Amino acid sequence: MGVRFPSVASNTILNSPIITSAQTIICTTPPINEPVDNAQVLLWWWYNVTLGTTVTSITVRIHRGTATSGQVINVVSAFTATASTGVALSGCYFDFPGIVAGLQYSLDFQQNGAGSNATVNDVCMIAMVL
Repeated sequence: MGVRFPSVASNTILNSPIITSAQTIICTTPPINEPVDNAQVLLWWWYNVTLGTTVTSITVRIHRGTATSGQVINVVSAFTATASTGVALSGCYFDFPGIVAGLQYSLDFQQNGAGSNATVNDVCMIAMVL
């Protein structure tokens, strides 16, 4: 008997440019369903962004759902960044969402101390259920 693990992926850029220091969703996965209740979901993400002026750091959040109001599942921390440069960052995380149908995840980006907008050049996000 074979088992198929569901997965979804997106490389659609959402909400670019990023307005100064606004917390902004830059990618959302399509809906995914767990084949068994309380399954683990693995997430991988990557982005390339050109930062605005006066930026001192950047913050990455992974949300359950499609909006910045969705539950943040990762530990939020700021990474030092240089203003007016390009930055590429990637990561992975996991989630145990419980019993949820049509589950979606979103990646958000925030440039801290920004004096101008940032441009999202490329992004991808993958969710796979184990």
